[in-house]
Amino acid sequence: MDRKSLVYKGAPPDICVGDTTLRILPSGEFIIVFETGGATEPVRENHIRICRSADRGETWSAAEVVQRFDEFACLPSEVLVDDGTVTVFYQRHRGRFDEWTNWLVRSTDGGRTWATPEPFAPYPERAFVRDRFVRSDGVWLFPVESFVAPGGNQPSIFADGSHANPTNGVLLTADGGRTWQCSAFIRGARGWAENNVVELADGTIVMLCRTDDGSGVLLRSDSADGGLTWSPFRDSGIPNPGSKFRLLKLPDGRIALIHNPHPRVRHPLALWISDDDLRSWRYQRVLTDFPGRLQYPDGQLDEDGATICFAFDYNRHDLIFWAVEIG
Repeated sequence: MDRKSLVYKGAPPDICVGDTTLRILPSGEFIIVFETGGATEPVRENHIRICRSADRGETWSAAEVVQRFDEFACLPSEVLVDDGTVTVFYQRHRGRFDEWTNWLVRSTDGGRTWATPEPFAPYPERAFVRDRFVRSDGVWLFPVESFVAPGGNQPSIFADGSHANPTNGVLLTADGGRTWQCSAFIRGARGWAENNVVELADGTIVMLCRTDDGSGVLLRSDSADGGLTWSPFRDSGIPNPGSKFRLLKLPDGRIALIHNPHPRVRHPLALWISDDDLRSWRYQRVLTDFPGRLQYPDGQLDEDGATICFAFDYNRHDLIFWAVEIG
């Protein structure tokens, strides 16, 4: 049976809720890192908070500030939990993704206190670092969507046109982030090109990517060399309205996808599972079709390996926790 709860409800002056990410600490505590602040996004009031649960999502703490600035907006794009350290990758900008730089901040006490933020040197500006995937040989792959203008950056991605023409690739690290390698990048998506990657049984790395071009599908690219180079984007056949999604590799080799399987609107919210390396999706279950926008799911497998725990936002003002058992 699914478990669900309301984590945080936006209220003035912090109405906006977005970019929700659930992670599980070594202690078993659940944390959700998310964007709030202001009535919408992107505005300078946007900032990052955290809620925590000691009872596996039944109840949640009040939201605590992770990063907040007077002159800058910030929002999270990835949260790592490794050896007791929580690392939040985040983007800082002036309110319209102008003067956009990339940062990370770490905590060694479960997100209760935070060290001094650090610039993210491997990709210092105008990019989102997305959900880490650990390749079968232990190499970490971080999907990246980048908004660098071919003719030179202007202050905002909307001013120089790069928002309409992003590039996608991955960052790779074989030593836990001490050194990095950047893949080749490809074009073809439009708008907010959120991407995830997963490894197939034969070692092929597949990238699925959002596109806002009105086609109503996710794009797909394959890599035969572990993520270093990528094929041109093509239609994946998976419906998507232009919204973030989450790919997960299950312990038995199956691949799970949490997404909005509709070409135009951000409902329903569904779980699909492929048992044949993305050739088909024989398991398709609607989790909820409550009216409204059910968007940006992100989370992870519970320690039992049989439950996916994730968070999403409802209509950009409610933060929802959901746990679903997988058959």
